[in-house]
Amino acid sequence: MSALQQIILHPYLSQTLRFWSTTVGRDKTYRTVQYLARFLAWYEYRKGATKETVARLTNLKSSLALSRKLMRTGKFLEHMQAALKAVSIQDPFVSYTALGRQVSYAGYLMLDTLQWVHGSKAYQFAPDTYKKISKNASRFWLAGLLFSLVSGTYKTNALRQRRAAALRPRATSEKEAERKVELQQIKKEASSVQWQMIQDALDVANPATGAEILNVDDGMIGLLGLGSSIMGAMTQWQAVNGGAAAAKK
Repeated sequence: MSALQQIILHPYLSQTLRFWSTTVGRDKTYRTVQYLARFLAWYEYRKGATKETVARLTNLKSSLALSRKLMRTGKFLEHMQAALKAVSIQDPFVSYTALGRQVSYAGYLMLDTLQWVHGSKAYQFAPDTYKKISKNASRFWLAGLLFSLVSGTYKTNALRQRRAAALRPRATSEKEAERKVELQQIKKEASSVQWQMIQDALDVANPATGAEILNVDDGMIGLLGLGSSIMGAMTQWQAVNGGAAAAKK
């Protein structure tokens, strides 16, 4: 087998193509590059790089941001469906926070589509109108993140209580085996909740700045966004390739 064939047929390339075949996988890749470009544009400007260098990075960031907005067109409907499903969650607190999160994200994505319309020049809003659209989009995004963080805090506390109860020894060997399985499940759920909370916390500065609540510079937003993008990409990679990776072990 030639070197080219080995590269083309390499399992890692197959996994990457499988990852990129999903909309989420492509979006996370674009997002990672977008926030990296945002940080580098800020860094190069502070370092005194040429205007051309800064402009190239800024244009890359803007182009990817606009492309991602187009990819998300219509996605607000998914969040509206999720909001309806959230009503049936048995735990009232989790239900309310899930409902708030999904409705907030739906509102954000509807305004996000209007931002794409303006950015693509399909229709140009008046400057004041576009500023309001952008600011309200940031508010909805921030609200969704805060609902998610509150829900994550609540779930973490509930999982701690479950773990404390599961740590108590059982009377029979059968019950003891069930206890060990439950502890493993609690550990898995807690890890997932903590991962999402870290990702949400990294994203907060961006919409908070857009909503004029905080004033974080582009360099920090770029780094935080890069971190959350990599985490999101890792989650999607595991969702797409996790089974295949496990099968090889």
